Amino acid sequence: MSCVLDLPFTSLSTSPISLDQVPAARYRFIDAIAFSTSTSLRVVESDVLLKNRYVAISYVWKGLPPSLPNSNPAQQTMTIKNADNADPISLEALRIACRAAVQLDCALLWLDGLCIKQGDEDDKAWQISRMFSIYEHSRVCLILPGGLSRLVALHEETNWVSRAWTLQEAIAPPRCKVLFTWQHGTCYLTGIAGVYVEQIQGEEVAMAELMSLLGASDMEMYLVTKSDDTDPEVEERQKIEINLIVGDKRPGDGTQRNALIGALDLKGKEGMASAIWRAAMMRTAYRPVDMILSIMGMFGVSLDARKFAFDDRLGAAVALMKAILENGGKAEWLGVIPSIPPGEVLSTTPSILELGVGIEGDFWDSDAMTTGLLWWLKGAPGGFVDEEGYVNIMATVAAVRLASEESGDPSSESTCRIRDYEKRHWEVIETGGESSPPPYAVRLGEKKNYLNGIYPTWSDPENNLFMLVDGESKSKLRVTGYAVGRSEVLDSTGWCVNKTVRVK
Repeated sequence: MSCVLDLPFTSLSTSPISLDQVPAARYRFIDAIAFSTSTSLRVVESDVLLKNRYVAISYVWKGLPPSLPNSNPAQQTMTIKNADNADPISLEALRIACRAAVQLDCALLWLDGLCIKQGDEDDKAWQISRMFSIYEHSRVCLILPGGLSRLVALHEETNWVSRAWTLQEAIAPPRCKVLFTWQHGTCYLTGIAGVYVEQIQGEEVAMAELMSLLGASDMEMYLVTKSDDTDPEVEERQKIEINLIVGDKRPGDGTQRNALIGALDLKGKEGMASAIWRAAMMRTAYRPVDMILSIMGMFGVSLDARKFAFDDRLGAAVALMKAILENGGKAEWLGVIPSIPPGEVLSTTPSILELGVGIEGDFWDSDAMTTGLLWWLKGAPGGFVDEEGYVNIMATVAAVRLASEESGDPSSESTCRIRDYEKRHWEVIETGGESSPPPYAVRLGEKKNYLNGIYPTWSDPENNLFMLVDGESKSKLRVTGYAVGRSEVLDSTGWCVNKTVRVK
């Protein structure tokens, strides 16, 4: 390693920190020991990733205000040249983060604002293509949910769970800990489940495992349980409200929490891709293209960020889908949030991808956005994406038509029907076969429930997911919606197995 920047701690507030003189395409790290002792800001670089030797920071660039109401806002801050949309960095907050890194036996800390040349597009692209590896090979990811302007308390609400890049930052590392202000020392928060809280030595700050806090955030209150050193029977009992990761006063946070828990729970398992797509679709990004660039590494894909404009999330999405299928993956983005209308331009993704603003408004009112989304898709189809952006898959397909009210009992298991998310019923045209024109129902796979100690377990007889497609011809189809049905519907003679479907 070589040192590429060394500034006295006392000079950091005088002018924006610049990495203009630093060569591009290098791994860079902050010397956590030097900064934790308020000595200097030292940035070192390496040609190779120093695996398991550093703590990576996860935070939001626009976080909570620098100070609480009626508090003293006089904190020293530093800014980074060309990081125009980022909050100033509190020197105290970063110093404590460095102290936490040292307590976690890491002398180095990775922070994107200071370890990426913000004004160098080539360096940015190089770093973005390696971002998943950077978090994957950290020893711990340290999460500062309220941003770097100040550390926040457990009861304060943040938007960390809704931001695009924080999904990868939660999934990739081997461990994630959340850093927050704290005045009760090392202890447990007790409720349905326990949360171990570890104090940062010498600070009124502590850290706890992300997964523990996510599970605990479903409870309204927890109790601080701390045994006295002289008498184990004496305990400090105080109610604590946990809103730091998931605040119950902002619509949708519970759904985003569930999506993140699902992705963490399925990490490295069958179903992870479904969970990643769903969680990603619920998040927002300052740069719209980051909705895709922030998740590509979790699918083993590395796109060149320089090929996509600031707002080209659709172009990046098609490129990611193409790469996933070329690598032998499955089209698990199809039907990932079936209750949301398909996109106008790219109907194979939910409309929210085109909006680029996350899920808002009426989407939150749907039952499918709560317990109805606690599943992953088993048996999703493979295929390829052609030059025109059409997804080509092999699936079981049948011609369908809207069922009339007189054509039988919609709830009967014996009818050849499926039900879409507008509560309309479609019936299979049993004599249609491959010669029938669209619309078609395309079976995407089987919905499999998340099964763990946090989510409830339930039985869903309509566990088959279907994609409804229509278009001007069989070779130019668009998604019009999604439907669910019982396994019995597949016994109809109208289904064609291994039929090619081309849809965009």
